[in-house]
Amino acid sequence: MKNVLFATTALVATAGMAAAEINFSGFARFGVTYVEDRTNTVIVTPGTPNSPGVVGVADVTGTEDSELNLEHRLRINIDASTQTDSGVEFGGRFRVEANESGEDQSQGVFNGARLHAEVGGFRLEVGNASHALDNLANFYGFEPGLVGAVGQYNGFSGPVSGFSSTGTGANVVSAIYSVGDFRGQIAFDGDSDGVGSDVETSSISVAYTFSGWTVALGYETADDGAGTDVDGTVLTVGGTIGSVDLAFFLGDDDVGDASYGFSGKFGVGAATDIVFAVSDGDNVSDASFGVGFDHGLGGDVNLRGMIGQNSSGNTVADLGIAFNF
Repeated sequence: MKNVLFATTALVATAGMAAAEINFSGFARFGVTYVEDRTNTVIVTPGTPNSPGVVGVADVTGTEDSELNLEHRLRINIDASTQTDSGVEFGGRFRVEANESGEDQSQGVFNGARLHAEVGGFRLEVGNASHALDNLANFYGFEPGLVGAVGQYNGFSGPVSGFSSTGTGANVVSAIYSVGDFRGQIAFDGDSDGVGSDVETSSISVAYTFSGWTVALGYETADDGAGTDVDGTVLTVGGTIGSVDLAFFLGDDDVGDASYGFSGKFGVGAATDIVFAVSDGDNVSDASFGVGFDHGLGGDVNLRGMIGQNSSGNTVADLGIAFNF
């Protein structure tokens, strides 16, 4: 009887897999981080810039008050999709993720779902989706080290509402169109902080690639309906000069006015890249900068580390292992 039940279950599962696809992928890292004079610092993980004026969904993992801390993250993406007879793909993603929370271990949590419909060059996303700046080509550029302690975007203080890894996210409607070397996106939501407020966020971007270089322009605005309206515009350029991959960032926003930065990477051997980033702006105390390395160990496993200075003028560093699966 047990064998019959097992065979029946396997047949049903196989039939379901024939009509749809469910894929698992993930990322993990562990190591140590150092921040000079770190006291009750809110840690905002890469995915949205750690800027005072950011209005959007940030992956806040806790507070830390010691300069040297253990760091770890495990992330698993679950993607499901199916296709109609006419070729329209429908699908969705949600994620389970666990991080160290300051000086403590945190439990894994499921985030809010992102659903999509896609045909040809058009893609519609709803739910926990990213706005146009978070999706803008070369917005984040190249982040040295294990956790992205500095990035070319650090001086920008405009709204950047992105896909939330550990929360419900905002209830976004996003339309993306790609054809040839052109890509455009528009997005809107009425609850950009994901906790039931009345903040409305709108965004738009365009990008075009020519001769190996991509130029992208994006705009995002967040209005709380009570007189606070924060917006930001970002122009990025990315490409390669010789053996160096480069990204350039220029931003303007209501909070900090002008911001700018650049980042890049270049190989120094068959398995090692040097990665660097610089950023400054009117709303930060100091320029942030960092240089690091990324050494491949084989099997999609990398040893990463960096040293630099954050926008508060404090020394930052990290070292650890990152791998994909």
